[in-house]
Amino acid sequence: MNKRQVALLAAVIAMAADGWAQAVSSAPALVDATSRYRHWTTVCTNEVPLRWKWDTNATHATLTVAGMNGTLTTNFNGVVSNWVWRVSESGGPSAEDVCALTLAFYGANNVVVGALTSQLAVVKGAFGATAVDAVAASRSWSRVKENSVLPYDAGWGTSAPHAVSARLAITKTGGASLTNDFADTAGYYGWKLRNNDWGYGTFDLTLAFSGVTNEWTATLMRPLGGTAVRVR
Repeated sequence: MNKRQVALLAAVIAMAADGWAQAVSSAPALVDATSRYRHWTTVCTNEVPLRWKWDTNATHATLTVAGMNGTLTTNFNGVVSNWVWRVSESGGPSAEDVCALTLAFYGANNVVVGALTSQLAVVKGAFGATAVDAVAASRSWSRVKENSVLPYDAGWGTSAPHAVSARLAITKTGGASLTNDFADTAGYYGWKLRNNDWGYGTFDLTLAFSGVTNEWTATLMRPLGGTAVRVR
């Protein structure tokens, strides 16, 4: 093969490669590569497609979605690799929640042969426009009435790369206290207030991250439910 033939062959290969690149190219898509970011655990649509790899040793499976506001259980009698979780029948969440998802695989004699777990948070603001109270002294910032979803993220501080774990402490004035240790540095915690032992009163919350100097504090009040009537 002479130099001219080599040059022609190189030109043909270049043209073919360019045409192939144009054929397979597509519009760019935004990808969040930060694995610890809360985006990956936030529900943004009322219909959530769940996908998994079926355990070959299983004959059937049970999916449990357990949150502060209730539990949903679905059985799969056969090989199934996906299912759509409908968060609310009304098309949007009526209450916020943090849900633990457990997919248990069963073999012969209903023996568990494997399991998959995950956690997802249902936050109203992720479904579209949400009301924002811009008044710092507003009572809406310091009052809590229902089960609450509390976010935490080491990225709020300047020393985020040094954080390796998180701790959220909740203390009721003159009452119970609870300390939650998280292995991750970004996520959500479901604070179950209804039908629990917290009762009513004033609560001090402290959020801290190991390896981070700053910590965040807040004082919340849960007023007694019902209507108060004062007679003079």
